[in-house]
Amino acid sequence: MSRLAKPVSLALVVLLVLTLAAACAKKSDSNSSGSSSSSSTSTSTSTSQNSGGTSSSGDGGSEAAAPGEWRPQSDLSKKIKFTYTSVQAIEGYDYTKGDPLAQYYSDKFNYEMDVAALNWDNWNERLRIWINSGDMPDVAVYNYIHADAAAFVEQGLIKRLPDDWKQRWPNVAAVYERTTLGPQMEKIFGGTYFLPRARFMDNLPGDPLPNHPSVFIRKDWAEAVGFPVKSAYKVSELMEFARLVKEKDPGNVGDKLIPIAENTNHAVDLFVARNSTYFNHFYKDKDGQYKWGGASEDTLRGLKLFSEAYRSGLLAQDFYTVKNEEHGAYFNVQGIAGATFFQAPTSNLQPYYNDFKNNLGIDPYDNIILATVLGEDGYYHQLDLINFWGTIIFSPNIKDEVFERYMDILDYNATREGYIITNMGLKDVDWTYDASGNIISLYDEEKEGKPLAGTTGKYPSWGYLLGSIILFDDFAFDNPNTDERLRELSKKVYRERTEIATPETFAHIDWDYYTYDSPSKRRAQIDYYTEYANLITQPGDIEENWKKWVDSKMPIIQPVLDELNAKFGG
Repeated sequence: MSRLAKPVSLALVVLLVLTLAAACAKKSDSNSSGSSSSSSTSTSTSTSQNSGGTSSSGDGGSEAAAPGEWRPQSDLSKKIKFTYTSVQAIEGYDYTKGDPLAQYYSDKFNYEMDVAALNWDNWNERLRIWINSGDMPDVAVYNYIHADAAAFVEQGLIKRLPDDWKQRWPNVAAVYERTTLGPQMEKIFGGTYFLPRARFMDNLPGDPLPNHPSVFIRKDWAEAVGFPVKSAYKVSELMEFARLVKEKDPGNVGDKLIPIAENTNHAVDLFVARNSTYFNHFYKDKDGQYKWGGASEDTLRGLKLFSEAYRSGLLAQDFYTVKNEEHGAYFNVQGIAGATFFQAPTSNLQPYYNDFKNNLGIDPYDNIILATVLGEDGYYHQLDLINFWGTIIFSPNIKDEVFERYMDILDYNATREGYIITNMGLKDVDWTYDASGNIISLYDEEKEGKPLAGTTGKYPSWGYLLGSIILFDDFAFDNPNTDERLRELSKKVYRERTEIATPETFAHIDWDYYTYDSPSKRRAQIDYYTEYANLITQPGDIEENWKKWVDSKMPIIQPVLDELNAKFGG
């Protein structure tokens, strides 16, 4: 502001006023379009049909961009270095120059990126430690937990984005509005601290939003034991399939047979969460009073099925030792599992089916049932997923030039061209446009002998580490690299979940509860997945064990119930 202290001419004052008025009008237009789902979708995917060129002048975006042209807000002529951490990273991989896709981004945005790899088991805890100790990397993908998030904001442990960030990076802003979480948290915190990554932008499959995990069943084994082929099964029906497989071993697997392959988290999701919408939440009941889902009869029903499956050998006796997502490979790589409840976003289906074919040598389309799991009441149970997964946060000590550069990467990847590159690889190498402007694939995985992504793929760097703000789930419905049979099957699975449910079993988010914060609520954080797994592996009667567990938790649960009912009950 000191540079504005010198006297200026009346003409310049008039010019400044007119410029500000135009900027305000532009901002108003932007905000109006951002409030509409259709408008924000258009902004995300159509901002730049031919936006590949960034300005080499490195002027930080001070000059107006031509219509349809994407421009950076940082000086791309200046090389930067930054640190980054996320789950899904490959330990020790060179995300700056390790493959042509990584090279494309590091050249385009002139950076070196040092990645600290986290895994599913240490993601939450290690990042929490780094944040609280003031040692977090410049950029991190944070698994949003509201109580922790509120504490980080209160203590100044993460960066608050500048107030004008939505005007400077409008493509990111359009995605942000689509996530629902972003605007809600902005109201709570009085500013933006978290950038949620949208699961869906153009192809939102439902409201409330269905989750991805589905059950994969060996169709050939089901037919061999006389089990019906359907698109949805109750938990008890899956257990009956597992009993038949255990008894008859239709795949001749022998001692290695695992009727239902799971790890701790997916086992809890399969048996408990599919029966209990609020198994790990507080919720407002029909009487207007808040209750605790851990003490509900629905949760007990799921625990009884979980216990029965474990004690009767339908689950591996050491299921709780399975690390990360390795149980999925028992089904599609080793071929020793009759079923697995596993992640099944559309974007994951093609590689999963390909691995099944390549490792087991049989057609996955003829030998896999992909289905929804229902509760014993015959309904689909879930709390609204909210349209995001993982939030991007920045260190409070990040240099402005690094912050701006990473925001440029995010904004470019929310343009049409960037969005396609993050899903299909390099233009004119892995994909191109046909004469009608449609996207066509140039990559033949079977001919190349490897997938585009993954540790053994053409681009090991490919994933969410190169600056995605829109996740793969959205584009997967339109991706020509995914077999149309899988795309249609996946659409059907998501659609049916909204149809086989009631407002009570598949519920919208209660934002009063979600955004409520207090010392009591923070103390009431429980690792439900581990504790439920511990309950069913303990000796003794599961109901008695559960009642004792509920009683043991009430000293931290009751204060939260009292607060919620005093503030929001009735």
